[in-house]
Amino acid sequence: MVPIPDSVQNLNYRFSNASYEVVFLANELPPLGFKSYYVSRIIESVDDFSKDSNPSVRVQADQPHFGSGWHSEEVTIGNKYLNISFDSNGFLSSIVANGISSRLRQTFVYYEAALGDNKEFSNRSSGAYIFRPNGTEKFVAESVQLRVVKGNLVQEVHQVFNEWISQVVRVYADENHVEFEWLVGDIPIEDGIGKEVVSRFYTAAQSNGVFYTDSNGREMIKRTRNHRDTWDLHLEEPIAGNYYPVTAKIALEDENLRLAVLTDRAQGGSSLEDGALELMVHRRLLHDDAFGVEEALDERAFGRGLVARGKHYVLFGSKKTSNPTLQARERFLQNQVLLPTWIFLSDTSKFKYEDWQKRFTNIYSALSLSLPLNVNLMTFEPWKDNSILVRFEHLLEKGEDQLYSKPVRFNLQDIFRSLSIEEVRETTLAGNQWKEDNKRFKFKPDPAYLQHVTRASLFGKGGPNAAADKGGVPMESNGDAQQQEEEATESLRNVSNEGYEIVLGPMQIRTFVLQLEFRP
Repeated sequence: MVPIPDSVQNLNYRFSNASYEVVFLANELPPLGFKSYYVSRIIESVDDFSKDSNPSVRVQADQPHFGSGWHSEEVTIGNKYLNISFDSNGFLSSIVANGISSRLRQTFVYYEAALGDNKEFSNRSSGAYIFRPNGTEKFVAESVQLRVVKGNLVQEVHQVFNEWISQVVRVYADENHVEFEWLVGDIPIEDGIGKEVVSRFYTAAQSNGVFYTDSNGREMIKRTRNHRDTWDLHLEEPIAGNYYPVTAKIALEDENLRLAVLTDRAQGGSSLEDGALELMVHRRLLHDDAFGVEEALDERAFGRGLVARGKHYVLFGSKKTSNPTLQARERFLQNQVLLPTWIFLSDTSKFKYEDWQKRFTNIYSALSLSLPLNVNLMTFEPWKDNSILVRFEHLLEKGEDQLYSKPVRFNLQDIFRSLSIEEVRETTLAGNQWKEDNKRFKFKPDPAYLQHVTRASLFGKGGPNAAADKGGVPMESNGDAQQQEEEATESLRNVSNEGYEIVLGPMQIRTFVLQLEFRP
């Protein structure tokens, strides 16, 4: 039993009277299946729990210990993998991971929105379609109120930054990441200024202006502050011009340290100084940006500005002492938080535990064998004519981990023993064409365009014929040879006719139709 933060209980539109939430470990959940738990009350009142910060007060082993007042001294929470500390001002200040202590600070900042007449781009107002701060950023608090909750399964620090921003920093037992559950809103606008709120993390990493954002949850893209790869950049918007979409993860690193922040929704993010990452969590603006909405981004509910609530998941530590690597752990965690298990509730008050256990199936899996850790079953859906469409994805990029970034092989019959598979056929990614029927279109370059390309850079001196005379391969022949090599490699990756084995390379997604034995 863990107390619900006061800031959540005090929300105006909250209809629940609950003041505690139940936390338990649901481990060994079966893949593509379910596991049921029977929860019952064994005490008459939550008053039976200890609510005193005095260490002499009795606290049962399965109950958390939390203080009744706000802390003004340094606080540490953690588990066997990591410990995080908060300074006397209430801010997160450091982390110890794998025995190595590092600086890690987190706070909230807001940008004041630019106000313009929208007649030209240099005078746009920040709005629904444009992020344009006026260059002013403000920290929301100089000190933070803390309340600590410590239990066997989870340890929490409840932070209150001001009247409209609060946060729970959470460390679960046996987990190697830190969870930040933030609550922002409603954003005050009595001063007539729009505000755009970000959560910012500071480290000592020497990132040299480089950070990384995901491409729709898949490959990571290198970003360099105040830089574009294909042209000389002159930024008139130094903040917004360095913001990028973050669908799942943003990260930075140096030779020794790495910080990654995973999101629970798409957000804008950046690294505006070395060693720092930030993500925008909420906005409330007062002027239209003249991009078609014709109204300000001033969303309301229950007569007040919207309240936003979400989570960030932070992994931080040394790059040299981690096995699996931090990148691999990020991928596994990303799969958990972006594709979480579904939770269903039902009333069991009419059944005693013994009766419930006998009458219902409480554990089930459609898979006979778990997939490798770096493989995800993306799709499993009925198709047509007694068949099933399945998709598998390799979760890691090449080079992210010595073990888990390698190609992985597994057998479909071992995975789906409960299905009588007669045939397996691979399709294109979309599942709308058999793989063997797919012929890639060959593009022929425009000769006029080739005139602008330095011939020497393509063929050397003398042109393509000279390259062929010297034992080289003309451009067209080289393309044919490359295609033959790709087709030969692809044939090796096809499903084995005998063993139904599949090979997935790093970041590869493959789609198959499983034809099942007809059972009238």
